[in-house]
Amino acid sequence: MKYRSVLFVPGHEEKKIKKAYTLNSDLIVLDLESTVPENHKHLAKKIIKECNVNKDQTYIRINNNSDLEFVTSEKFPGIFLPFTETKKQLIEIDILLKKTEKLKTDIIPILESINGLANLEEICSFKERVKIISFGSHDLAKSINLKVSEDEKEILEFRKNIVNKSKNIQKPIDTSYLNFKNLNGFEVSCNLVKKLGFGGKACIHPDQIDISNKIF
Repeated sequence: MKYRSVLFVPGHEEKKIKKAYTLNSDLIVLDLESTVPENHKHLAKKIIKECNVNKDQTYIRINNNSDLEFVTSEKFPGIFLPFTETKKQLIEIDILLKKTEKLKTDIIPILESINGLANLEEICSFKERVKIISFGSHDLAKSINLKVSEDEKEILEFRKNIVNKSKNIQKPIDTSYLNFKNLNGFEVSCNLVKKLGFGGKACIHPDQIDISNKIF
């Protein structure tokens, strides 16, 4: 599977889910976490199930470990794991997955905390499930009161660290670019991280997909 463009779609928004599969993103991530209000989490699973999506092209971003049974019962091939911080966390999920999975479920850790970045090498060493990692700069920046400017220079060292410490697995997926109307800024960001050694970009809008595919 390629990871040039990774489109995140709120799991409770049926129209957006259906549209996602008419687009050219390499991977679609149906979200059960931050883009879904707490009182819509159960509805999101129902909608995802009813949409009968192409599972070969789809991972789920879980909200917590209770979502793993949904992932395995519906035979999704992988998950994005928010706030991955330790190898121990991955081992715990591995044990839970083995109880119910019908096919082996990949884990893509999202590195979005100082603790996670500090334990990056041990997280990347969990090759039983982890083939690639992703960067989540927005929650990281929020947690350390970091204001990120348009040129993103404040997160440059974090990005370099992620690339350097994940060299034994596939090239990582870079964080999303929130100002989705600024396609020029998105393109600049893609070019920057491609040079650093990233292999793809998280996308939050359809207009970002073709740019990401072209650059990576």
